[in-house]
Amino acid sequence: MSSEDKYRINLQDLFEEYAWRRFTARRSILSRLFSRRSKYYIDIRWGFIEFKHETTRFDERPDAVDTTPGEVSVSGESGAKSGSPKVSKDVVLYQSDYENRTPMHQEYTFSSTRETTNSTTVELQESYTKGGECNIEISVPGDLVTVGAGLSGELSVSNTETESFESTATWTVDTKIAVKSGHRAEATVHVSERNSIADFEVKTTMKITDGKELPIAIRRLSDDKIVHVVIVPDLLDVFYDLVENNQNVQSSEYLDKSRKTPRKRHEVIMYTRGTCKSISWKNQHVEVHSKRIGSYSSDDDSLKGHND
Repeated sequence: MSSEDKYRINLQDLFEEYAWRRFTARRSILSRLFSRRSKYYIDIRWGFIEFKHETTRFDERPDAVDTTPGEVSVSGESGAKSGSPKVSKDVVLYQSDYENRTPMHQEYTFSSTRETTNSTTVELQESYTKGGECNIEISVPGDLVTVGAGLSGELSVSNTETESFESTATWTVDTKIAVKSGHRAEATVHVSERNSIADFEVKTTMKITDGKELPIAIRRLSDDKIVHVVIVPDLLDVFYDLVENNQNVQSSEYLDKSRKTPRKRHEVIMYTRGTCKSISWKNQHVEVHSKRIGSYSSDDDSLKGHND
């Protein structure tokens, strides 16, 4: 088995090859000579198969949490250097300086609007595909802020290798800054940034709907006519070789009790593994630091008053 088969199990190809073998096996040797695959297409009724996803592992890498990646973007500010460790979880979104050289306390308006980009990127190392999609759901622990997971806490991934989710957060501040006479104040808007990488594993269980059998139609391209229907009563018929030779594919026997006479069937279990990289922002707060102006003297104000 090649590396590609091990990490990317293409269900569409697997079922098509099974149906074609069944179709050609029932035909005479002469008929097989004229049964060119290019003249037909195979119609798989995926609605007869149930997919159940269970996240069996979602572990954050301790050494990766709070490491600022290069793709972090802050509207109006330059991004962090790639791979540089964070000194603090706080990131300055906006800064403004106020200088009061009058004899009276002064009040200034401090206002700004900035945007940050929250993002989650899922990269798959081992997975299955169904044609050009993979269609898996990843459950994210409730204490993690993950873009794309929504209220359900689940990421729905359809791309076969990498999929990214993004959202924009707008941070607005509009407040008053009081500055003492002869002082300079620096006002800054901060938000907390969290960056993490997690390794995950999703267990996907496939089974034919209880009481049903999976029909796969062989259709002629020229007129769309069905020339044969392959009936699959048990998924193990299709997956037998993979179960025997691929450690990422397993089967489990169960009893289908939907009919008067229960029958033994098999569900197929596959594993998807990959990484989830997340960047999120929260906890806006304003900090004001004030210090006396070194070149300022109260005598300046007295002279101004005397001259006036």
